[in-house]
Amino acid sequence: MKQFTKLLLCLILISCSDKEKSECNYITDYYPITAKAEIEFYLGNYEKAYDYYQEAFENCEAIRLGVQQDTDKFAKVCAKLGKDDLAIEYIKKAISKGSTIGTFKNNEIFNDIFNSEKGKELIAEYDNRREEYINSLNMDLRTEIIQMIEIDQRLVGNPEERIKVFKKNDKRLVEIFDEIGYPNEQVVGNFGVDFTSADPGILLLHTDDSIRINYFIPKIKEFIEKGQCSPITLGTMYDNLAIYNKEPQTHGTYKNNTGDDSNMISDKNKVNANRAEIGLPSLKMTKKIDSLKKL
Repeated sequence: MKQFTKLLLCLILISCSDKEKSECNYITDYYPITAKAEIEFYLGNYEKAYDYYQEAFENCEAIRLGVQQDTDKFAKVCAKLGKDDLAIEYIKKAISKGSTIGTFKNNEIFNDIFNSEKGKELIAEYDNRREEYINSLNMDLRTEIIQMIEIDQRLVGNPEERIKVFKKNDKRLVEIFDEIGYPNEQVVGNFGVDFTSADPGILLLHTDDSIRINYFIPKIKEFIEKGQCSPITLGTMYDNLAIYNKEPQTHGTYKNNTGDDSNMISDKNKVNANRAEIGLPSLKMTKKIDSLKKL
């Protein structure tokens, strides 16, 4: 009976753990923590970065979306700390999400790992892992989105034709979002697939005001909560809409030629609250991360 009770308790704990992870909200449970991890990473405080990343990954699955390459950064942190097995695990995760082996092989941090037996095995398996990633992508949708972006950009200077294209793209994006979700790099691939962007972010900046406010903004927020889309996509949608309507930006995503915030509302506390609501770090934290990246 005692053995049965222990087993039941164990199953309950596992079930609760899985439930908590599946209910993860990336806006509240992930991004605020990984922003702290990123700062410590760039400062070289790898133990602190490790702890923050572990905390975030206990809440939610590690992501690799655009510049949010947490799988890659965590692999580097683990390599720095001599946690080679965990580094290899996250290199594999990164590759499954679109990273390439060269990203790691070209960094001397991983020299000892790739010279080890497990590292050599990883290199030998890479082509198959890369092929699995490519084969998992919706290449037809990738081609379609690339064509949508190309036509969108080609018609600059032709207002009437652009409006027609924008409306057509709005309708198609609604269909894609409702049927597939956000076409991120695990769905249609990243820039490294064929050195062309298939991210529909630029198309979202050309959506009609009404449909952007009533459909795209709430929909993109849902995708961010699920870890399917980067917060910066939504931040720029808000600010682009404000700037287009000759109003000050509310999320501080646009900079002027000097690198300062461009025509932003004066209440920075409100800006930071707006940013937190969609998963973006504060203006101060963002400025610090950007400055550390350049060192």
